[in-house]
Amino acid sequence: MPRLDIDTRRTQLIDAAIRIALRDGLDNTTVRRIATEAGVSLGTVHYCFDNKRALLEAVVETLLQREVDVAEFDLPDGATPVDAIKQAFRYYWTLSGAQTERQRLVYELVAYLVRQEAPGPQLAQRIFANKYEVVRGFVELFQKKGEAELGLPADVIARMTVAMTDGVALAWLADGDDEKALEVLDSFAEILARTQT
Repeated sequence: MPRLDIDTRRTQLIDAAIRIALRDGLDNTTVRRIATEAGVSLGTVHYCFDNKRALLEAVVETLLQREVDVAEFDLPDGATPVDAIKQAFRYYWTLSGAQTERQRLVYELVAYLVRQEAPGPQLAQRIFANKYEVVRGFVELFQKKGEAELGLPADVIARMTVAMTDGVALAWLADGDDEKALEVLDSFAEILARTQT
């Protein structure tokens, strides 16, 4: 195998870790299996990452970079508040909510990280902080385009929305019912739109 620079090798190892975690679960994502999946020696893994925790931190960072990008969401001019919020939820669902394996991995990661010593709980908090930031971005976009404000603080809306969308995605993992998931998202959009001032 050709010699790769350390950043390229780290990316290769992170991708291998994510593939194993998606396929076999987080508990089976060992350093030895990551090395085998990436086609490198154990020494290479330890050269790139001090320990498994450092590798998990890098996995979290990579997953955060693959979250929903508000900048790519095109909110049509003149959309009613409820239609704008529904479209935002459907955009989320298309990119993030309906990705079964990715959602399962994020839930597994959070459950795993909160049981670990530092920085595990802090990494779990970062996952949610990123989700809250994405929602705040949508709220700001809504307020700019819609010339109206939602009648709740942005932080409260962010937490409510993440709690709801994560619940919908978790239920969807269990039942696979897209129609019901979208029905709940649309209903929540209607409730949220009623708070506008």
